[in-house]
Amino acid sequence: MLIRLRKTIGTIAIPISLLAILQAGASSAATVPVVTVLTPPITNGLASPLRVVIDSKGDFYVSDPRLGGVSKFSSSGHKNMMFKTKLAPQGVAVSDSGKLYVSQGTSVTILDQAGNVLGSIGSGIGQFKQANGIAVDAAGFVYVADSLDNNVKVFNSLGQFVKTIGTSGTAAGQFSMPTGIAYDKSSNQIAVADTQNGRIQFFSASGNFNFVKSIGSFGVLALQFKRPVGVTFEYDAAGKLSRMYVADIFLNTIKVIDPAGSGTLLACIGKNGLANGQLVIPMDVAFDHLQKRLLVANGTGSMTLYGIDGGVGPAVPATLALAVDPVPANTGSANITINGAVDSSAKVTVATNNTAVAAPVVYTSSTNWKCNVSGLLPGDNIVTITAINSSGGISKHAIGVSYNP
Repeated sequence: MLIRLRKTIGTIAIPISLLAILQAGASSAATVPVVTVLTPPITNGLASPLRVVIDSKGDFYVSDPRLGGVSKFSSSGHKNMMFKTKLAPQGVAVSDSGKLYVSQGTSVTILDQAGNVLGSIGSGIGQFKQANGIAVDAAGFVYVADSLDNNVKVFNSLGQFVKTIGTSGTAAGQFSMPTGIAYDKSSNQIAVADTQNGRIQFFSASGNFNFVKSIGSFGVLALQFKRPVGVTFEYDAAGKLSRMYVADIFLNTIKVIDPAGSGTLLACIGKNGLANGQLVIPMDVAFDHLQKRLLVANGTGSMTLYGIDGGVGPAVPATLALAVDPVPANTGSANITINGAVDSSAKVTVATNNTAVAAPVVYTSSTNWKCNVSGLLPGDNIVTITAINSSGGISKHAIGVSYNP
């Protein structure tokens, strides 16, 4: 069941008492995080969030099968764009250059930031049975977890197949339904959620992509997993790896781990439930280093947010200044021109409530704009002008025009 709470991100933190925090036995170099539940969660523009990834600007991308694509959100939680896909999207990753990789069953589609298809990978050698989680390393290599083929397929930056990592099984370097995957830039390694084996396996992201180590085992004890499906990393100010976060859909929790050596459990975040801060089938995690917060794709149909060590949700963006010059309420022409002014950082779009066509907005200066609307229908027409900036600020104006030929 999906829940819909408030629609914007605020900066209020719910006390840690709402979390199940469990400190593990032995001392560790990494510390137990101070966790707060940020409220409200992100619900607007989501239906079935599956996987999430954050780019270097703090914008994040959520694959959403029910909506049929990948939604792009600003760091403030405002939905800026929807990348539609032909098939239901699964995994999603973004490269340093901004290329978006979206898995869709037997292939991975590559998109630019305008939603244009640049190509695909996964045909011929390296064909997928069920492409799932995706990661891109610093050299541009693409790693795709194939859940039904029980391996990870590697492609170079040109989309050419390079190597298959792993086979079906329970031994080191083997998989049973791998799902989530993440790149650790500090060690230049790939971490794979080996879901049915209940562990996270690490492989080198260079050379022969050899097996490095495994963290966790199948079970419900401190450093065990029942169904790990998503993994992400946190780094300190110097860029050193500090913590690893693993989503477990069976236990409905996020396990926080010191990934050094064979791993040490630091805490468990969340527990089963529908309240904000509680989790129902958490499918993926991503760490936002700019805001010091953890994003969780929650089965409630929302993105649940946790502040880590003082991290908070950004303030809701202020309403933009958008001015629209007066338009005659009655006109004898089917074509009109609308003019106005807006903050220089914003983008203006114009839409109508019928088949009348609004041409692309033209900017006559950094703040002044105009738009030609043609094909007004006889009677009343509604024209809506919307301004949005990159931080999520938004303003709207609706004007009525009656066309009397």
